[in-house]
Amino acid sequence: MCTNSLLARTALSLFACGFAAGGAPAATVLVLQFHNSSPFTDLNWVGESIADTLRNELSAQNQIVFDRDSRAEAMRRLSLRPDAGFTKATLIRLGQTLDADYLCYGSYEASLAAGETQLKQSSLRVTAHFLDLRKMHDGPDVSETGQLSELSRLEEHLAWESLKYVDPAATLSVDFFLAPQKLIRMDAEESYIRGLMSTNPDQQQKWFAQAAALDPHFSSPAYELGRLALQRKEYRQALTWFQRIAHENPRYPEARFQMGLAAFEAGEYSTAAGYFREALKIYPLSEVYNDLGAAENELGLPAAIDEYRHALEGEPDDTIYLFNLGAALLKNGYFDEAVKRLQAAVDRAPEDAAAQSLLERARNRDAGPAGTKVAAPPRLKQSFDETAFRQLKAMVQPKQPE
Repeated sequence: MCTNSLLARTALSLFACGFAAGGAPAATVLVLQFHNSSPFTDLNWVGESIADTLRNELSAQNQIVFDRDSRAEAMRRLSLRPDAGFTKATLIRLGQTLDADYLCYGSYEASLAAGETQLKQSSLRVTAHFLDLRKMHDGPDVSETGQLSELSRLEEHLAWESLKYVDPAATLSVDFFLAPQKLIRMDAEESYIRGLMSTNPDQQQKWFAQAAALDPHFSSPAYELGRLALQRKEYRQALTWFQRIAHENPRYPEARFQMGLAAFEAGEYSTAAGYFREALKIYPLSEVYNDLGAAENELGLPAAIDEYRHALEGEPDDTIYLFNLGAALLKNGYFDEAVKRLQAAVDRAPEDAAAQSLLERARNRDAGPAGTKVAAPPRLKQSFDETAFRQLKAMVQPKQPE
């Protein structure tokens, strides 16, 4: 979830890793689900599809875009339904709840030709509106029209128009957004969005698998299928799905991180370390340093200590990082610092019996027999925070050339 403290923490982590921000800070953008103004409730998914494409494309161009969970939390705080129509005052309150710079919202209409009954043959008119919440004035209205079967093209063109507004310095041409590899089959997009909107894991699996089968070059379903497989502890299957995320995809580093988790849980620590290092080259986040340290620890590499130190530089009060560093220091015979780190972990989590036990061993200068592992296994971070992910990208990744 996006908060000011999270953004500040991410920036601190970034600078601790030796990076400096370049250029103006990226805007924070909240994109709402577009409202279905047509009489066809079976097309409700289109509104989330438009929002999802705008989020992904703006994020890919270094804007900081609030994710679906952040949006849902803001809605919950204000007791709002995502598919409702909102007054301007409500829209402003919603954007201010997340400290957004810009708010994008809109609606769409669908119509069928005389005698036509198949919704897939409907025509769409999509209208997007923007609010500049920093200056408190309306931005431009942008409209796109076309066939539902060309939804992906309409969304990508709208994304280009949106980027021109929130980042006038952007240099990408419309051809970049309308490149064939970006355009998704409508039925695959529908299946993917229905999976996103479902709260049932079995239904999610069905919809995402259907989307992946309908359009094999559409990588978003593969990512979600990998995530579901990881949750089910089907680590080989998770690796297979995540492997389909192409290097040029904005989610590639995150997929590599998830592959590291899957390989680690499968006991393939060297492979896991390789995936974490790949992610780390692009996004030096504390979570990645921690998990790389965990893999190196299982391999018996003293370098794990350095990775844990990097993690703590960005988040000095995190109990997982304190625990892991303390355990690694104990394992390598650095008893005094092990006591310091483990004591800090216990102070923040007095109920942590494993940390208590290791602290006692460190005080007794008991590293255990040579070559043995410390009893408590290292603790992993299971995910990136998406906002921190995008903030870091905005600060270190240059604009793509036209």
